[in-house]
Amino acid sequence: MTRPRMRPRALTVPSEPILNRVPVAHECVEGHSRRISWRNPLGLPAPLTWKQILYIVGPQMIGAACIDGGANFGVACAMYRTIDEGDTITMWDIQHNTLAGDVAVTVFIQGILTFVIASGMVHVDMRRGGMAAFPYPWPDTQFAVVKGADPEAATSRRSKLWRTFHQRHGLGRGLHFFSGSHVNDIFDWSLTWRGLAVRLFWSVWKGSVLSALFFLVYWPITIAIIAPIWGGRDMAGTWVPEVTKALFGFLLGLVMNPLCALIALGSEDSVRQHRREVHDRNVREMEEAPPAVVTDAERVVRPKPVHFREGV
Repeated sequence: MTRPRMRPRALTVPSEPILNRVPVAHECVEGHSRRISWRNPLGLPAPLTWKQILYIVGPQMIGAACIDGGANFGVACAMYRTIDEGDTITMWDIQHNTLAGDVAVTVFIQGILTFVIASGMVHVDMRRGGMAAFPYPWPDTQFAVVKGADPEAATSRRSKLWRTFHQRHGLGRGLHFFSGSHVNDIFDWSLTWRGLAVRLFWSVWKGSVLSALFFLVYWPITIAIIAPIWGGRDMAGTWVPEVTKALFGFLLGLVMNPLCALIALGSEDSVRQHRREVHDRNVREMEEAPPAVVTDAERVVRPKPVHFREGV
């Protein structure tokens, strides 16, 4: 008669006591780039915090658009409400007040001021700790970069040179031009006059190029809407110029101001500095955290195996 096989007795391991440990709240998140999709039309990196999203939508988008619209309305009132009697306000006549020319000039003046002021103020908020930079640079310069033929696989020297200089990095280089950097931080009062002049020059130059791109979109659409109605009429004594300039400034600021803020938040210098600060804070909290307590379960002596023999 065979005896039933006995199961080995399980070791009694005491449960680990619950300790009120202070967790490390900050993590060094590198972030990653995301492709453009209908949910993310701008290809913003991830992960973004709710604070960053509200910062962009609130003061940098709606708030700035209201300020731009109000400022343009005030300028329009000062321009068109103080004209002499008999002066006209037309759409195209350059000899008199022309609304088409006013709108064209508004794109560049407001665009340059928006880029300089918005980028500088966002850098101030990041430097003071009120806002964190993106976890990954934006715009991503690798977007739409088509990899060309391998130059090393060319069979002739001419073919190698052709493949080397035709890698199709045009759009990536264009996006790199608009990548934010420390040169857009013009409100750093520790700068010298020469350093401030250099940063102001580059900020104005980038703002001018960005304004030219917005001009190609906003100006034709505005003229296409106004010209069929007020193209051959005198707008003096009406509120059409003031309302048009206010709406134009509002819609321009509604898109351009948050775009300038995104460029500043995604600048490579800001992202690099943010990662360094988060890493240092993470290390500091780990050093200040209480030491780990050795539990009773970790003190239990492991049983010796059955086939263990001493002295062998």
